[in-house]
Amino acid sequence: MKLQYVANACFLITLAGGRRILTDPWFCGPCQQTWWNFPPVHERLAEEVRQRRPDFLYISHLHHDHLHAESLASFDRTTPVIVGKMNTPNLKTALAALGFRNLIETPFEVRTALADTGAELVLFKDFHGNTLGDDTQVDYDLDTSLYLFDADGTRLFLAVDNTILPADAARIAQTWGAPDIAQLPYVSASLFPMAMSDYDDARKHAEMTRQRARTAANFRELTRALRPKRVIPAGGEYVLGGPAAPLSRFLPQPLPTELAAELASVGLGEALAKLYPGDELDSATLTVARDPDSVLRDFTDADRAAYAMTLAGRAPSFTELALPTDAPFDWGRALKKCAANYAARRSKMNFAPAMDIYLDVVRPDGQRHFLFRYALDGPESGFCEAEGERARLTYRLDERLLFCLINALVSWNAMEASALIGVSRSPDVYVLDLHRSMVHFTLLS
Repeated sequence: MKLQYVANACFLITLAGGRRILTDPWFCGPCQQTWWNFPPVHERLAEEVRQRRPDFLYISHLHHDHLHAESLASFDRTTPVIVGKMNTPNLKTALAALGFRNLIETPFEVRTALADTGAELVLFKDFHGNTLGDDTQVDYDLDTSLYLFDADGTRLFLAVDNTILPADAARIAQTWGAPDIAQLPYVSASLFPMAMSDYDDARKHAEMTRQRARTAANFRELTRALRPKRVIPAGGEYVLGGPAAPLSRFLPQPLPTELAAELASVGLGEALAKLYPGDELDSATLTVARDPDSVLRDFTDADRAAYAMTLAGRAPSFTELALPTDAPFDWGRALKKCAANYAARRSKMNFAPAMDIYLDVVRPDGQRHFLFRYALDGPESGFCEAEGERARLTYRLDERLLFCLINALVSWNAMEASALIGVSRSPDVYVLDLHRSMVHFTLLS
């Protein structure tokens, strides 16, 4: 087996029999309005991936940096797509909308033959609601991970973005065996601390430092528990462009040097295989062939922040939307419908904390358009003049972005991550299910 890194969670896997699997293709253009691959994918590599015509695709979940329409446009729509057998049709529906209907829908934690390749696979669903291991009341399969058993006996585990913790890694190693190669995430695609609008730069930097230390330590412990011969840190490698570009200096992604130091501290330094776009890892020799055209190797915080600022002039696509002026959009009616839909969804989850959500909505010129209040524990909703004293979560956002969100043109969860929504909390406590369930605050929920 050979494993070529492209970007983010995108790998080109060449099986022992010569068949190829391309995972979570995102190698051209932005995703989620402002995200850009980092390190960036050079054009020769992108063209090679387009031309190689994989025998299979694996799509782990439907976030845009894994289900990326622009990258997928290069591939034959009859290509079989490996997906998990999820409890919602959302991923299948999204793939069908792009023309991919030939799905290999795989049950979770069942060793399954992959067509006539001689390889077998096991898929895992969400391990936890978030990287702290918190439970969630939102019964919604999202992330998946892939364990691949090749015909030559080599084993590959791709955690992708899944919120895996050391106990999960230990169980996988005990049940399915330690993999030869493992890809492990080392940061979540989180809004925190970049989008916290009431944090000053000093506090954002302090929170970023804490996040990086915690996630680097988790990466170390995952490696110890899973026991791979080589471990690849990947997933969540991005910078922000457009108006969010300056926030890239607060990205909570540990640097390669930080990960190397963590592994070295427990005698696992030689296991690290930090790959850059185009690099290829051979499972037989466990050596890496470096792509000479790959740039920004061993990048620093300064490198990452500087690259992000080259993208600052890129306008998010929602700014291309012009709301009608002759017949103004009825925000009050629309948002009350969203609130009713959201309440119905939360009722099914038995989730009604005593707090409020505020939408602080601005016009394109930055002037406030309106403030909308929604009480999570009651029927009250409507326009208001100021935030109240109760516990609250406030989203500050452009009216055009809000229009896209409530019409499900973009996802609440995805937009938070790209820091185009400013967030403040009182008290400043993270409520997992509140953020996770906001995906249902739409007209179509």
